[in-house]
Parts: sequence; C-alpha cells; structure tokens
Amino acid sequence: MHRLIVSSAVLLAVSACAPSPSVATSSRADASQCFRPNLVRNFTAPNDQTLYVRTADAGVFQIETPFCRDMTRALSIALEPVAGSSRLCPGDQASLLSPGTRPQPCRVRIDRKLTTAEIEALPSRDRP
Repeated sequence: MHRLIVSSAVLLAVSACAPSPSVATSSRADASQCFRPNLVRNFTAPNDQTLYVRTADAGVFQIETPFCRDMTRALSIALEPVAGSSRLCPGDQASLLSPGTRPQPCRVRIDRKLTTAEIEALPSRDRP
C-alpha cells in the first residue's frame, strides 16, 4: 500500500507540471533531432574523436568523444544511453561499445543531426 501512495504522489506531481500545448508541440519537433540506438544501420569513424551513424530513417548523426581507441577500425558498435532513455538526442551522453574498445566502453556525446547538404559535403569515405 505504501508504494501506491508514493506512485500516486509522483503522478500528481508530474501531471501538475505537464507542459502546455505549445511546449508539447515544440518537443515533438525536437524529436526529429533524436534517434533510437537500436535503429542505427551503418557507421563510420574518420578518426578516434568523431563517429557518424546512419539511422533507419536515413538520418545521419555526428557523435563526438575525447578519444576512443581503435574506433576507426571498429567493425561493429553498440550505443547505450547513459541516462536510461530509449532515444539519443544532441547533448546526450552514451556509452560506445565495440570489440576494439574493450575492456572499457568509450563515453561519447551526441553532437548533432546533419543536414542533407552536410551529409553530401562529407568525403565519401566518411559517409555512413
């Protein structure tokens, strides 16, 4: 019974802070700047600080890291959100796992979603 009281209090607090319709609309527009890690279809790493990933909807995201050993030679990667979310958006932190980066995963930050012109401007070897 104690759990029910705590859960109800949390639900009431969350509903009291619900965004107004105008805020909810802008949040949906920002969702297009995010991706689900399980929908990454391809990636390239031009260096050990930059990673580009292509998602199932053909979006390309730039991901930055201070240094991730052997990222340029990785044959497979997995991204895991640090905050436990199911989506990654610009500014979010994630762990990059790859057979080449073991034993420790690399900490990365989602930098931004590239525009079509930015994708086309990448050297062909760097396009995911």
